[in-house]
Amino acid sequence: MQPLGDEDWVTDVGEQVPVSPLSALGLFLAAVIGARIAGEAFSTQALLESVVPLLAASAVVFADRTLVAGDVSLRDRLTVFAYGAGGFLAGTFVTSLHLYVLYLDGTGALKPLYLMLMGGTVGVAAGTIAGIYEIRQRAAVREARRQSERLEEFASVVSHDLRNPLGVARGRLDAAFETGEAEHLKAVDGALDRMDELIEESLSVARNGTQVEDPYDVPLVELAGEAWTATETHDATLETEGNHTLEVDPQRAKQLFENCFRNSVEHGSTSSQRDSRADDAIDHGGEDVHIRVGPCPGGFFVADDGPGIPEDERENVLERGYSTAEDGSGLGLAIVRAIADAHGWDVTITESEAGGARFEFT
Repeated sequence: MQPLGDEDWVTDVGEQVPVSPLSALGLFLAAVIGARIAGEAFSTQALLESVVPLLAASAVVFADRTLVAGDVSLRDRLTVFAYGAGGFLAGTFVTSLHLYVLYLDGTGALKPLYLMLMGGTVGVAAGTIAGIYEIRQRAAVREARRQSERLEEFASVVSHDLRNPLGVARGRLDAAFETGEAEHLKAVDGALDRMDELIEESLSVARNGTQVEDPYDVPLVELAGEAWTATETHDATLETEGNHTLEVDPQRAKQLFENCFRNSVEHGSTSSQRDSRADDAIDHGGEDVHIRVGPCPGGFFVADDGPGIPEDERENVLERGYSTAEDGSGLGLAIVRAIADAHGWDVTITESEAGGARFEFT
């Protein structure tokens, strides 16, 4: 899910190629070796000479198909191809050196070009293995970097966002000692609850950056329904549609839906939409919003009929710390993005059919 840079010409070129380069190379080598075996009438010598290179070429094709099925990015697959091509050149070069030594020794070899091709084929397989190891290392580094960023965000909350409720708690506690009034202790209790909420939400952002392990198929309707019952929704209503299933970690997916529902209830209402759509509608809260959950091309959506999110703010609402409420942590939708990242989903915010907010996860 790494964004493409302006100079990511490798991916741009790769998208124009109709066939996966690594599969094409493996199939070509397997076809040449198979033609040679057939041309030798499946003789024992031809089979012994070609069995290992043929298996190597087949393994290359199988490895590339596995990468495609695993939704490995095109850039990473091109990296594996580059390693495979480099292995082919290295294998061909080493084989040619051996043949040259034999030539100088006066021994020579029959069909030297074919022997070089077989050496290159084994080199492709070795290069492919090295390429797969390389992209896995890159993925691990990217994930470690994302996790580090989220831990930094948590440290930022602890060092900055907790200061306000902590200051309130200290001030009110001092006032309680001076006056003996219980109202100050209630304010202290509220500040402590606020601190606990900030810590839990910040930890959730940090933890959800890791990869999802052992996901399994769960009906979309079931996930949304269970999340709805766990959310304080007041007079809001939920509508689910379709029989779509998602391969998810159920606990994390439920938390994603809970945060989306809570965001719609807190920031969207049909009454505020009717009153004013231009008066910073995202700041209006409401409890009568209608929320829809259903499948969309490549994933699913969560939409409401509230005032929606202004177009110029849609890029920011998923960032940590973004909130239109004075006492908001700005972590609710950041948690949504973290969970989506862990599942490999892209999040897009648009306008729903009813004019509210629509979150698409694909």
